[in-house]
Amino acid sequence: MYRIEHRRDDGSIDIDTVVDQDNLEAKLHKWHREGYLSDAEREKESVPADAAGFMTDLQRIRSDSARAESSSRTRGGSRKAVSIVGVSVPVGVAHPLVPEINPAYLFSDRMKDVIEDIVENRRVMLIGHTGSGKTSLIEQIAARSKHGVLRSNMNGQTTIGDFVGFWTVKGGETVWVDGVLPTAMREGRWLIIDEIDFAEPAILAVLTAVLEPGGKLLLKEKGNDIVAPHPSFRLFATANAVGAMSQFRHLYQGANLMNEAFLDRWRVHLIDYLSPEEEAHVLLETLAPDFTAAMARTLASIAAECRAAFAREDLTSAFSTRRLLDWAQLIVRTGDPERAAGPAIYAKVSPEDAALIRSIIRHHIALEP
Repeated sequence: MYRIEHRRDDGSIDIDTVVDQDNLEAKLHKWHREGYLSDAEREKESVPADAAGFMTDLQRIRSDSARAESSSRTRGGSRKAVSIVGVSVPVGVAHPLVPEINPAYLFSDRMKDVIEDIVENRRVMLIGHTGSGKTSLIEQIAARSKHGVLRSNMNGQTTIGDFVGFWTVKGGETVWVDGVLPTAMREGRWLIIDEIDFAEPAILAVLTAVLEPGGKLLLKEKGNDIVAPHPSFRLFATANAVGAMSQFRHLYQGANLMNEAFLDRWRVHLIDYLSPEEEAHVLLETLAPDFTAAMARTLASIAAECRAAFAREDLTSAFSTRRLLDWAQLIVRTGDPERAAGPAIYAKVSPEDAALIRSIIRHHIALEP
């Protein structure tokens, strides 16, 4: 509660009324509009007492934490690590499931938070349009840090048995076969659940316990066997129409709604397409010396315009970096952008989409009639 005092010109004080915080804010706004309160006075009155010190305290805490981490490294952890965008990622062991390194892959500073979450063993969900590089980001981090990756695509045909496990008859005996989730947990692999917004409710229910810090998996079908996570186990999910991407759900028919309680168990990162400058860099790194900077900028601009058309719903098909690279490689081989666009682009989309993409290409490249 507050008491408002009005100081008169003769020095006397007139006491107004006792109000709560909402009424006080309303009065201050009213007086400011009427010219009785300056901007400086309004700012001074409305700013909470601790506001000024928040960032100062935060910087001090971060500085102390950085010193403690540096000291810990100096004392020496014996485990090897690789630096990715300035983040030290522990190295795993060589395994056939470790993805191949793409030397042209571009790690930008915006990926740093994702990498730090992986090091902290957070459950990471990446959301974004089709072809924005959600899965490839995880795979390239795993490739450089030598961690095996398993993928499970929630395409509507993945059953709870495929995911968790099932009993089967082998050699006259009934044996249990682990699904992809317990396999990754036991062996310390990185598991990517692609398109989790298409997953069956039964699969999401199984995941709930595993999403908790140090969460274990209970295999009821196997006599309540408990699977504890290996220290190297990491869990990821990708989605097209979740959270900040829910406004595009109509573009991804069949995507399920996900409640906030489920999402709150993940660190959710929005992954956008590369900028035209970044994509031109990737094209040059991949195709040099057969490509020039001007050619790379042109193709990157075409991809950006196609994506803008997709966001406006003028196109029904997204334009991934993978598609762009495939097209560029065919251009180098054939020497003809239009001919290369046939198998790389046009044959993969509807006739209406192909016509619009063709007009975008012709706007940027002076093709022969």
